[in-house]
Amino acid sequence: PGHFRFLCNGETVLHLEIQHGWQHRGVEALFLSKAKLIQRTVLSESIAGDTAVGHSLAFVSLMESLGKITVPERLEKERTMALELERIAMHLGDLGNVNVGMAYQLASSVFGTLRTPVINYTQTWCGNRFGKGLNRVGGTYYPFNRELADKLNTLLDTVEKTAIPMADKLFSLPSFLMRSETIGSVTAEQMQLIGAVGMTARAAAVTRDIRQSHPFAAYKDHVIPTQTLEQGDVWARMMLRHLETQDAVRFVRDLSGHLNFESPLPRPTLEKDLTLTPDSICISLVEGWRGEICHSAITGSDGSVVHYKVKDPSFHNWFALALSLRDLEISDFPINNKSYNLSYCGFDL
Repeated sequence: PGHFRFLCNGETVLHLEIQHGWQHRGVEALFLSKAKLIQRTVLSESIAGDTAVGHSLAFVSLMESLGKITVPERLEKERTMALELERIAMHLGDLGNVNVGMAYQLASSVFGTLRTPVINYTQTWCGNRFGKGLNRVGGTYYPFNRELADKLNTLLDTVEKTAIPMADKLFSLPSFLMRSETIGSVTAEQMQLIGAVGMTARAAAVTRDIRQSHPFAAYKDHVIPTQTLEQGDVWARMMLRHLETQDAVRFVRDLSGHLNFESPLPRPTLEKDLTLTPDSICISLVEGWRGEICHSAITGSDGSVVHYKVKDPSFHNWFALALSLRDLEISDFPINNKSYNLSYCGFDL
């Protein structure tokens, strides 16, 4: 699904041409041809497998807006917790994966094995490791409960006690610093010119965070800090993951402590009970772990969806990888690529 052409002078990369999206998966067309609500919901979870919670949250929020459905505050908090758990899991996995590229086995093993209990917890919650089935229009089949809350606190304690000491060791190693500092730097001006979003932009001092600029779900009442760094290099992209993981752990723990388990949650809205507003356009924004996710829909005179558009954060950020390779040795490509971990399938719609 990915095509890279390196233009080099010897071992030095002059420019990297990136060509993605030529398989044309037809995702957006399927949102029109698959008219049943459950089909569209499952489709939204399959846009990018590692962002099932983020994309499905964008979809159900869109349908709820068009259907004039208001969900309880408790459900918004639970959806937000699931989104932040996805962020924790993927950041930990990426911290491990980058260290595979650096041949630092200890860090790759520690971070990699931390990712597993986080996604396994999501499976305990809803039956799927990546959160498929959790987000449904108007309600949920998997309400959070006290037993899950107790298991969550134990999990978050484990993440903190293991990830923070490992990160402290990693970011103090001269060999790691040599392979990450000033490698693959992109400036704030370049990020602004290409419209970079999310973590990629924030690692280069560009504050782009939908949770702050367009608060949604529980972020409207519970603020999570936005971390930014200035270097825009491999070190910054890795450090930002570590910082965001710590923030997400604290945020999820705080949200779970504010849940009212006595407040009942509705079952998901049945298709026969969902009527979309006719002749309307609706836009849904979610800050996924990679960055800004955007879903938009246009309805016709009968309320049917006549146009559906999806934008994954990778649409903005792939060119940042090309910029970060300029004047570097071609051997630096793998570590740069891993430090972004952009989506191929999220781009190919």
